[in-house]
Amino acid sequence: YKDIQENRDSPEKRSKRTLMPIKTLVVLGSGGHTTEMLQMIKGMNEKIYDPLIYVIASTDDTSERRVKAFGGRMPSKYYYIPRSREVGQSYLTSIASTLWACLFSMWLVVKIRPALLLTNGPGTCIPVVVATLLLRVLGLCEGNVVFVESFCRVESLSLTGRIMYPLADMFVVHWDELHAKFPRSQTISTFVPNKSKNT
Repeated sequence: YKDIQENRDSPEKRSKRTLMPIKTLVVLGSGGHTTEMLQMIKGMNEKIYDPLIYVIASTDDTSERRVKAFGGRMPSKYYYIPRSREVGQSYLTSIASTLWACLFSMWLVVKIRPALLLTNGPGTCIPVVVATLLLRVLGLCEGNVVFVESFCRVESLSLTGRIMYPLADMFVVHWDELHAKFPRSQTISTFVPNKSKNT
């Protein structure tokens, strides 16, 4: 977050920002996406990244339970958003559901006005990201977007990753093979034990 924002801020704004907490919006996927995200954010400084707000798809009935079972820091609040498209849903009906998801996401981002949006997919995050970037252009929120590709993606990006690559302020991958193909990305230390990685 600091690296992204320092590229935009004047020196005066930077000095003020060091004293301000960062309102953080985290979009949880489902299943393995949620587990990966919880592993990644467990070390976030509670005094800096506060409040911490989770967004979950309305049809995701497991992520909130995973958060509670994982332990550690609990979010300040949960929000549930409609999915753009369910598995097996026809493309025709998905047009209406996508529009509804986008409108709802716009309302949500206006309400929260996050300084940082953190997501690792899947497609649930796209309307939230678009809404955040739009509000940033309008000057209504800082809206720095960080996308972390799934650990299982070694040589190719997910569909969400391909969409997010040109949109995210910071695009993070776990593997050097993927970073070599997408040089705008950054690598991070993986949360998987017994595997070293350069930051």
